[in-house]
Amino acid sequence: MYTDWKFPRIIGPSFIGGFAMGKFIDRTGQRFGKLVVAERMGSSAAKKVLWRCFCDCGGEVTVPSGSLVTGNTQSCGCIIPNFKHGGTGKGSYNTWRAMMRRCYKQEDKDYPRYGGKGVTVHQSWHDYETFAKDVGEPKNDETLDRINTYGNYEPGNCRWASVQVQNRNIRIREKSKSGVIGVRIRNGGWYAEITVKNKKYYSKVAKSLEEAIQNRKELERIYWGNS
Repeated sequence: MYTDWKFPRIIGPSFIGGFAMGKFIDRTGQRFGKLVVAERMGSSAAKKVLWRCFCDCGGEVTVPSGSLVTGNTQSCGCIIPNFKHGGTGKGSYNTWRAMMRRCYKQEDKDYPRYGGKGVTVHQSWHDYETFAKDVGEPKNDETLDRINTYGNYEPGNCRWASVQVQNRNIRIREKSKSGVIGVRIRNGGWYAEITVKNKKYYSKVAKSLEEAIQNRKELERIYWGNS
C-alpha cells in the first residue's frame, strides 16, 4: 500500500473520485507529480470530486480526483525539464513562484499590477533552475527588484535589493500629476525634489519631463549615494 504522499498514487479503481469504500479522502497537501493539492473545489457535473492544485512551474489547475490518483494528470500542462530542482525552502524558489504567479495567474492578488499591465518573465526563467543560476540567493531582507520598473523580469533587469534601495527606485504613480515619484510641475516647468532627514532639496527647473527625471537621479546620486 502507498505510504509516501510525495509521489503519485497508482491505486485501484475503488479509490477513483476521492473515495475509498464510500469514505471521503481529503487530499489537501498531497503531491501528484508536479502538482500539490491546495483545496477542494466542489464536484464536476459527473459528480467527481475536484481539487485545486498548484504546479511546480507556478501555475495552478483544477483536476478531478480520479485523474490525480491514476497519474493521468501530473502537471498544469507546462513543460519544465528537470522539475526536481531541490529549491523548496530557498528564497530564490519562493520568489520565483511568486513572480510566475503575479505575472501569469489572473487569480493572484498582485496580477493586476504585474501581468495585468503586461509585465512578463523571460522565457528562460520559466525554468526555476535557470532563474536561480542567474540571480543566486537573496541576503537578509533582500527581495527581487526590477532595475527598470517599466521592464520585465529578465536577465540584466533584476537584482536582489533591500527595501530601502527599492524604495529609491523611481516608479510610476498613476495618480501623480507628473507621473513620476520625486518630479513636480511648477509654472509650466518640471523640477525634481528629494527628501533627506525631513529636509527637501530641489533641482533647477527642467524644460522636459525626461530632463527632470535625470535631475531626480542626480539628486539620488548626491544625497543617497549609488546604492
